[in-house]
Amino acid sequence: MKYSKNENEKTYEVDEHKRRALFAELKQWCFGYGREYDYIEVTEWANGEGFDVDIETNQRQRFQLTWGQWEALKHLINKIENQ
Repeated sequence: MKYSKNENEKTYEVDEHKRRALFAELKQWCFGYGREYDYIEVTEWANGEGFDVDIETNQRQRFQLTWGQWEALKHLINKIENQ
């Protein structure tokens, strides 16, 4: 998709994507710790190979994972839970 800017009619190429994203307030999971406006948002990458995680608390956290990294993380957490 191309957009033109009025400055000397330069044309800039911009990619436009529709991405899936989910949002939840953390106070429903973090009893005693979740504040009024704390949230988590997960947004799938445009290429579908992973996702961004944005966690808003008193310290904002952002990180990215591929689907393979996510599977490894789930496996390790499952091992910890079942010990």
